[in-house]
Amino acid sequence: MCYTFAMSQIEVKNVSYNYSLGDGHAVKALKGVSFSIEKGSFVALAGMNGSGKSTLAKLLNGLFVPNEGDVLIDGLSTKDEKNTFEIRKKAGMVFQNPDNQMVATIIEDDIAFGPENIGVPRDEIIERVNSALEAVGMSEFRDRSASKLSGGQKQRIAIAGVLAMRPDILILDESTSMLDPNGRKDVMSVAKSLNEQGITVINITHNMEEAALADRVIVLRKGRIAIDGTPKEVFSSGMLEAYGLTLPPVSKLSRELSEKGFRFDGVVIDEKELVEKVCLQLK
Repeated sequence: MCYTFAMSQIEVKNVSYNYSLGDGHAVKALKGVSFSIEKGSFVALAGMNGSGKSTLAKLLNGLFVPNEGDVLIDGLSTKDEKNTFEIRKKAGMVFQNPDNQMVATIIEDDIAFGPENIGVPRDEIIERVNSALEAVGMSEFRDRSASKLSGGQKQRIAIAGVLAMRPDILILDESTSMLDPNGRKDVMSVAKSLNEQGITVINITHNMEEAALADRVIVLRKGRIAIDGTPKEVFSSGMLEAYGLTLPPVSKLSRELSEKGFRFDGVVIDEKELVEKVCLQLK
């Protein structure tokens, strides 16, 4: 499926990226990738290890620059060094391990670190810290030490640190991969809430339950786009397992029920919807 938007906040144009192995050898992590993302979208970039999804995340943030092609954030090319600061303000990234993003002992000091370093006035820093903590539901923890928090709480604080920079785009690079199910649920709940407030969210993941929460899923395989569509379209394609990914439990159950004679329009991605459809057909 091809997506075209009247106003693309992110444009990836025929992008390739190589990792140098030395001695003139390189591994091509991305090969001619193209897509665009509209402002306010919630997009899951999915794929197994080695598919290129985390490389792509770093290209969107300007941490990496394409060997071929171009990445534009609000029309600014990541290849132009004079755009780097502005692009990283626009596209904030949260990584796998929240401990790697924390620089201060006390939580509110950690969240204030980014704005302080770009010269935000003190009164505004206080407002940004308050707003960021409220957005991730961690206001009551502001005076505590981050070392006392759970993994999910630490990742919320990492997100708050990015939000204090006032980005238009939030990139979650496997940000729940080190968390337990409750921690993953907490972080995805924050991501959904932020998206509903207008922030574009890009979730890099191999967890299809997380991908089901997105508006759009782009599946990468061996550095190329393999599938691109809504969660329902992608899960109904019958190709996920071939790409090393697993259907969410509710979608897998709906497929198994369809093999037993139940009728669904493709796989079902919502548990409540599945129960309702099964009950209707049992009457």
